[in-house]
Order: sequence, then structure tokens, then C-alpha cells
Amino acid sequence: MEVLIPPETMANEVGISPMSNVSIPAISVPGKTRVARLVARVRSVETLSEFEIMRMHALFCEYYENHDYERFKRDLLAKDDAILLSDAKAKTIEGFSTLLKVEFRKGRRSVRGIYSGDTVLSKAYWGSPALGAAFLKYLWVQKIKSPLTPLYWFLISKGYKTYLLMANNFLTHYPRFERRIPADIQGVMDDFYGSRFAGSYDAATGLMKFQGASCHLKDDVADISPKDLLNRRIAFFAERNPDWKAGTELCCVAEMTLEMPARYMVKKFLKGMFR
Repeated sequence: MEVLIPPETMANEVGISPMSNVSIPAISVPGKTRVARLVARVRSVETLSEFEIMRMHALFCEYYENHDYERFKRDLLAKDDAILLSDAKAKTIEGFSTLLKVEFRKGRRSVRGIYSGDTVLSKAYWGSPALGAAFLKYLWVQKIKSPLTPLYWFLISKGYKTYLLMANNFLTHYPRFERRIPADIQGVMDDFYGSRFAGSYDAATGLMKFQGASCHLKDDVADISPKDLLNRRIAFFAERNPDWKAGTELCCVAEMTLEMPARYMVKKFLKGMFR
């Protein structure tokens, strides 16, 4: 999964209301181009029309290689929900993220999670907070359904933007350069990725390599420059996943907590105070 949006925008405009329709206004930032308004809606994949699926695939193929329509549709229909992002005026689908709810036992405890599948946003809308806001609200709704049970975000990253989206916004996330993965978290990752991607997941490296031609980002999308490598998190990603250009995925996990919405509201308030 590669999220083609700047990771710092995820925390903007995040509320805690469990709404399925999220309308995010355009943001005016000095020195930056005004981003068109997007409307985010959570849809069950069973309700998606053939036309909508075809549009999603066409958008995906603008940024990725080796992902034919039948495979795309099969992967999509194996998920539970999709966040669709539409232009507020034109009503065209300009982005989406597919989501799968997972639940399993780890020893004596229950584990719940959300696995992110194919995710993309049209370049014209990079900088919009709509996807990040809708995704966090989706996680919040799932968390309050069973507040005492851990809720994890499982994602696989073939590009650094996905990794930064997690690392910059989730207090508890792995892998990370600051510390080793705790044994209990490693066990959760191994159980999930090992069972879902048996034969592709390497627990020793935390990487996933698929047989045959792998779906990967096009050459001109989200490359890593020498300047990017000055960022310790990007450098860590490149070190842990040196074959990302070939479609190798870095397996990641983050934890959604009850405190996250409040944390982001404070973060937003402080950013506004010190502009």
C-alpha cells in the first residue's frame, strides 16, 4: 500500500464524531497552492458499482505498474469497506483507501485490527487532509466499539510516504529507528502477516516479497532523493526496505488508542498558536 499524500496532512481537521461522510474544506497555506475540496465517504465494498470500481482501478494505474483489473477487483471485493474521496464540485472519484476488519486471538487476549489495502490520491489533491481525517474517524469508530481491546492498524508499505503517514502520526508504531519491536508486538505482526501472506512474509526481515511481477510504484512517483535521506525516518525506511522500487513491502503496525483524537486536537491547537 502506498498513500500518495504528504504525511503531515493526516492530523489536520481530525474530529471524533463517528460520521461516515466527511466534508473537509480547502486549506489556505501561505506559499502553497490551494487544494480543491474533497468529500470523503465510507462505503461497503458490496455497494460499489462496476463504474466506480473501474474508475478506482484507472486512478490506481496512474501511479502503479502491474495491477490488472481482475486482480484489482478481486482484492477490492475481499475487503469490507472503502473510503471514497470525491471532488466536491465535479463529484468524480479522486482517491480511495480499501479497508479490512480483522480479529484473532493472541494467547489469552483478543486482537482487533484494520488492514489497509490499495490506497491512492490523485496528485492534484495532494495536501488535502480529507483521507487522513476520514481514516482516523473510521479507526475511532472501530475503537469505541470495544475500547478495552487493542486495535491495530496493519499496513504494508512499498513507499516512504505510507511509512511516514504512520510514523509521523501514531505514537505507538513499528518498525522504527528509535527502538526494537517489543516481543508482544512482533508476535501480533507475525501472526497476522504470517497467516494472511503465508509464503511471502519474512518474519526475520519484516519484509514481504510476492511471487511473479509485483505491483510497484511508477518510476516518477515518490522517489527518494539524497535530501529526503536526511530525514531519519525516511533513511530508516530505505535501509529496512532497500528493494522498495521492485515492489517489496515493509510490514508495519500502529496502535489506535482512545487518547489519539484528543492528542491531535491539542497538536492542532498548538500549531495554530505558534504560526
